[in-house]
Amino acid sequence: MEKPLRIAQGNLDMNQSSFRHRVTSYIVARRLSLGLLLAAYGVFYLSAVITGGWTPVDWGKNTFAIAPFAVQALISHNAISPIFFATSLPALLVGAILLCKDSIGGLRSLTSESQYVAILLTIFGFVYVVVGAWPLQNRVDFPWEWQKQIIDYGLFFAWMLYALSLVVLTIGVISLYVHSRDYRRRHPEVMFD
Repeated sequence: MEKPLRIAQGNLDMNQSSFRHRVTSYIVARRLSLGLLLAAYGVFYLSAVITGGWTPVDWGKNTFAIAPFAVQALISHNAISPIFFATSLPALLVGAILLCKDSIGGLRSLTSESQYVAILLTIFGFVYVVVGAWPLQNRVDFPWEWQKQIIDYGLFFAWMLYALSLVVLTIGVISLYVHSRDYRRRHPEVMFD
């Protein structure tokens, strides 16, 4: 009686590890697409929540001044912003990590795909470093309203976004430098004197 139970449990363990292996291999094979999707989702909905005027202090309060539409949503407006904030921030972080990991992993093979990821990382990091909310600046001195709204989330949030943009920018620049060196090595006729 013990043997069939052990065999059945062994098959169950093999099915679980096989499923885990399939999911892991699926994610690894589509890491770039998943990273872009998560980062785009995170940036879009995080910016929508921030520019909508909702802050974590307003949890549960209706902060929208928009008149109700003829068709009401299933979830109220004051509940949608916390949901999008709670999902978009981790999505942005995971997406940025996946893209950075793909860019670093692409330095071994030096594919054009990893070069495009390095260009995207450099652009996104540079744009936020230049026009983002700098955590040491006074809130009153920011020229754009969305910068003030980012600071309203607190210094930890502002520092986290700023540090993320610096890390993304650094990884992008280093990856582009390595790709540039490899390109000049393979195409010496393009070099300028």
